[in-house]
Amino acid sequence: MDRALLVGINKYPASPLNGCVNDIADMAEFLHEKCGFPMDSIRLITDERATKAAIFQRMTWLLNGLRAGDRVVFHFSGHGVQVPTRNAQQEVDKLDEAICPYDFDWTEAHMIKDNEFNAIFAAIPKGVNFVWISDSCHSGDLWRDFTRPDIRVKTMIPPVDINWRLQTALRKKVPVSTLNKTSKRLNLVLISGCKDHQTSADALINKRYNGALTYYLLKNLRKASGMKISLTTLIGNVTADLRKNDYNQRPELQGNSKMKGDPFLKIK
Repeated sequence: MDRALLVGINKYPASPLNGCVNDIADMAEFLHEKCGFPMDSIRLITDERATKAAIFQRMTWLLNGLRAGDRVVFHFSGHGVQVPTRNAQQEVDKLDEAICPYDFDWTEAHMIKDNEFNAIFAAIPKGVNFVWISDSCHSGDLWRDFTRPDIRVKTMIPPVDINWRLQTALRKKVPVSTLNKTSKRLNLVLISGCKDHQTSADALINKRYNGALTYYLLKNLRKASGMKISLTTLIGNVTADLRKNDYNQRPELQGNSKMKGDPFLKIK
């Protein structure tokens, strides 16, 4: 069985993006035409329909009844953030990574944090080929930015009170609870757009907007060797393309060590 859930959000009310819907449309086409996914096994959700509740509802469909040998893709293209978390004494003691649904408003009710992904994806059985692509930012350094006019960064500027807590956490060098660390405990691989302190680009490439990670990932997968090389080699090639085209982000590949040595969506 093959299944894919692809989430792309451009129309954030506070900080719109340009290429996220193109990202998931391109991925859907690739999965159908090159990987053999039936059209009715690929679900897309975009913009104002991509609320936290709606994403969770479709995640139930994505994970229901999985068995060894199934191929599954979850692709999110949109904003990502780091959020400061307080302990019982109301002291900022860590940073959590989160992705931003359409209804994101800096409250836990409207973000999807790393620990929620841990709970959701813990049910993935062994032997399922599960690829999670996160083309989003997880940057805690608000002073890092791209200065090129053809790029927007996929992170939100927080309100003053949250920004104060965030800067406090950064100066205290509190630990970051990351999506990458979550993935190491699960039966999946995670391809993230950047390191946890970096930003991912929403970029104008060849007169069309895309997330830089998604664009160069699909470019490399479409090569003659793209579906034959290991994921580790593939992400190395994507990183080289990003560097060659002057993008600061460095993708990361985390998760199941055996799957990292296999090609993308290898058929068991």
